[in-house]
Amino acid sequence: MMDYSAIAVWLRKWMRSQATLNLFGGLAALAGGIAILIATWGLVYVVSLFALGPWLGFHHWIHSIAGLLLIPALFWGNARTSREYLSEYSVNVGTASGAVVNFYLPGVGLVSNVNPLAPGTIHAGAKMITDCLYSGPRVFLAAFRMFARSRSLQKMDMDGCAAVLWVLFVACRKLSFQEIVNSVNWMDPTIVFPQVQSIDGVVFLPADPAGLTLTEELRGTITSLAQNKS
Repeated sequence: MMDYSAIAVWLRKWMRSQATLNLFGGLAALAGGIAILIATWGLVYVVSLFALGPWLGFHHWIHSIAGLLLIPALFWGNARTSREYLSEYSVNVGTASGAVVNFYLPGVGLVSNVNPLAPGTIHAGAKMITDCLYSGPRVFLAAFRMFARSRSLQKMDMDGCAAVLWVLFVACRKLSFQEIVNSVNWMDPTIVFPQVQSIDGVVFLPADPAGLTLTEELRGTITSLAQNKS
């Protein structure tokens, strides 16, 4: 029979590895996000210099500020815009059928019947450009989510989570939250249940009564621990 201590040892190793992965992943994402934001600023600077230069003058500080002002605007827009909305495109075609057709025209190459000046096509192009510009803020925010994940793993109630894993493993079935609380009556369920659900292999089952179970993969991992220990 698997004992509690072996599960606690495995859980501590899993927590440390996941916390480390999220920490270094967050650092990599942060570096990537900063690089993308710098590239975005450079792109805006160049576009502003050549597109607005004839009216605003070719003063580098003006176009540098334009790029700097756009960065917080991108974070604001990304927070308020649904990614699903930006991924939905509709274009207008120049034929009566309404279907997009690509064909080869001798001497020209591959062409399409999409009308590039139609409002729908222009709107789709603007959404594509906006989606690309939001990549910097998305990567940047993903880095901080990984940092938060690493921090939350380090604060995990190891004793409570290990006890819940042990109870689920011994039961070999789904246990309702009330059954788990009755078996581990010394833990704080408001803290332990959200934490234990973040462990790979712990499955939340909402069917009444709602509860938790373990995947076969996690059960196999725990079983191998028992075999190695014996």
